[in-house]
Amino acid sequence: MRTVHSTRPAHPDRATEVLVAGAGPVGLALAVGLARAGVACRVVEREPGFRDRGVRGKGITPRTLEVFHDLGVADAILDRGTLNLKVRTYEGDRIVGEVDPAPTNRPTPDRPYNGMLLLAQHHTEAVLRERLAGHGVTVETGTELVGHTQDADGVLATLRRDGRTEQLGARFLVGCDGGRSTVRKLAGIPFLGETWDEERFLMATLDVDGLDADRMHLWNHPRLGVGALVLVPMREDDTWAAHVLVEPDGHGELPAPTPETFRRLFAERAGLPGVRLHEPTWSTVWRPTVRMVERYRDGRVFLAGDAAHCHSAAGGQGMNTGIQDAHNLSWKLAAVLRGAPEALLDSYQAERLPVAAAVLAATSAQHRRLFSADGARALTDQFRTMSNAAGADFTGLSVGYRGGPLGRDLDDTTGIRAGDRAPDAPCTTADGTPTRLFDLFRGPHLTLLTVGEHPALAAGSTPSVPSVPSDPSDPSDPSDPSDPFDPPALPGLRRAAVLDPDGHVARAYGLRGDAVVLVRPDGYVSLTGATVDRATLAAHLADYAPAG
Repeated sequence: MRTVHSTRPAHPDRATEVLVAGAGPVGLALAVGLARAGVACRVVEREPGFRDRGVRGKGITPRTLEVFHDLGVADAILDRGTLNLKVRTYEGDRIVGEVDPAPTNRPTPDRPYNGMLLLAQHHTEAVLRERLAGHGVTVETGTELVGHTQDADGVLATLRRDGRTEQLGARFLVGCDGGRSTVRKLAGIPFLGETWDEERFLMATLDVDGLDADRMHLWNHPRLGVGALVLVPMREDDTWAAHVLVEPDGHGELPAPTPETFRRLFAERAGLPGVRLHEPTWSTVWRPTVRMVERYRDGRVFLAGDAAHCHSAAGGQGMNTGIQDAHNLSWKLAAVLRGAPEALLDSYQAERLPVAAAVLAATSAQHRRLFSADGARALTDQFRTMSNAAGADFTGLSVGYRGGPLGRDLDDTTGIRAGDRAPDAPCTTADGTPTRLFDLFRGPHLTLLTVGEHPALAAGSTPSVPSVPSDPSDPSDPSDPSDPFDPPALPGLRRAAVLDPDGHVARAYGLRGDAVVLVRPDGYVSLTGATVDRATLAAHLADYAPAG
């Protein structure tokens, strides 16, 4: 890890705890996670305004929807998007198949969000910005990070806005500023990999007449696969997203994303009568980039999302992986800023770098299959099973950190292991009030979950310390200030004692009796056992919180 030492001005223009560079979905999710934990943050975006069109990052996976539930925005996202859209496949003007993903993606007690949700990225960003504003933080548009230095105490960032510069002091800086990340370049972190220059795709938003808007339509080609043409209805915008692989002409020139180009390619590859493509309201030329960093951190500077890893769009994993980066990092930064050991921040790279590498491999394999003769089957299977032919999971629900630095299993009482995702389950509180685990986990706290008629906490294990504050902007926040069990931990530890009358918790967690499960703020299991005493719990939490 390289740390740049510098002479910092005694009085920078302003100061904050965390500076977030980039206000896409990753930067916004990070900022919401920080703000709800009481961390002072600023979010800067170099673009002068917010996106209101385009189709980047339109697929939202089940695990990301769980993150959105935790951040308090899942309902708003679901209201705007389309879940489990039917897929119709063609060869030329002939329909060859149709797939309905809904039957294989029904919600279950442990997986309440199943299937792929389609929503244009600018809507996801708008929902997250609104949530962030509820925490008193607004995005500073037209503000570009142009330099930074750091020392043992923090980062000094240079921001430029309207031709003027500002010096901003921060304890930490996080680059969520995309594949061309300025933060990454200033930190000198290599971005290893390749760009597939031989492939170009035209992408556009346009109106289409004559197609059923309750289905995605894709045309397969023996050589181009589904690169021939894909048209996806975007319900919230009442428009369509178009994707088409293009090839150079005899002079090596690629066609421009004009209305004439799209109409010509539709006529050549689809030829479907009665369908009219209107002029695009947004278009771009895209080529796959497959790269990732060798490290996520440079001292007090961190990377998340496309700034750290770029993949093929196949599998719809880019934005989702980045949002999960943010969810992993935000609670750790909050804990350290409240006094936890800084070594906790080392676990960010330890946990997320292997995930990025696995996603890169899985999406590259899916890309090759999509743009082959078997492309139509690959894409319909992806929507129906949320996986690829090699079994790679595109739901995000199997991502975990077993064997990582923050997990401990005390015995084999639970089938679930430290590092696994903590599933949802309907259950009741001790007085019989119906609830669900995700609502108990929701918030910036760790959750000490006890399951069964008899609390699985050893005698003498109940210290008295101030309770973690609730989130006043979250009406579903389950915090109970009167709960006397609150061992020393930051950003907080809350006890959730539940009964399991219908056995949903036992099935989801593989319980062999009453049990204790410690769940991290990002929804992953940290400790399991039949019982735990104060000394064991305190020793485990030493990685999360200040001593004593």
